[in-house]
Amino acid sequence: MGTAEPQGENLLSFVKLYTAHELRFRAFAMSLMANWADADEVLQAASIVIWQRFDRFAPGTNFFSWGCRIIHLTAKDFWKRRRRERVRFSDEVMDLVAAEVVGAESNLADRERLLAECVSKLKDRDRQMVDGRYSRGAAVEALAAEFGLTGKGVYQALSRVHLALHDCVARALRREGLA
Repeated sequence: MGTAEPQGENLLSFVKLYTAHELRFRAFAMSLMANWADADEVLQAASIVIWQRFDRFAPGTNFFSWGCRIIHLTAKDFWKRRRRERVRFSDEVMDLVAAEVVGAESNLADRERLLAECVSKLKDRDRQMVDGRYSRGAAVEALAAEFGLTGKGVYQALSRVHLALHDCVARALRREGLA
C-alpha cells in the first residue's frame, strides 16, 4: 500500500497544520509514554506517518484529532514492541488517556480564542508588556529598561495582568456556558 507525500500547495497546507499543532502533539505523546525519550521516539515515528498519510486527511476536519489518532496507534505499537518493560500502560489506559486529551482539545481551543480576545482588551502598555515577554521572549531586565520599571515592577505588572486575563477568560467561559 503506497503513500503519497504532500507536494506543492498540499505541502504548504501540511506544514501550516503540523506546525500549528506540534506542541500539542508533543504533549499528547508525552501523556501516553513513561518518559520524554520514548515520547520523542513515538512522536517522530508518528510524524512520519502523519506526513505520509496527509493525502488521506479530509480538509476542514480536526487535524489535531486525526494526528492524535495516529500518535495513539503508534504509541500502542511502541508498547507492544516493548512488552518486557516494567512500566507499561495497558491498552485500556492508553485509550482512556487518548480520548480525554482529544476531548479536552476543543476546550483548549475555546480558551485560546477567549484569551486572545481578553489580551486584545488590555491597555496598550499591558498588551505591549505581555507581547514583549511572551511573544518576543524578552528578558525581565530588558522589559524593565523598555518600560522604565525595576525588575520587581515588571514582575508585579505581569502578575496583575495574569490575574486580569485569568478573570477575563473565566468570565467569558461562564458567559458562553463552557465553564
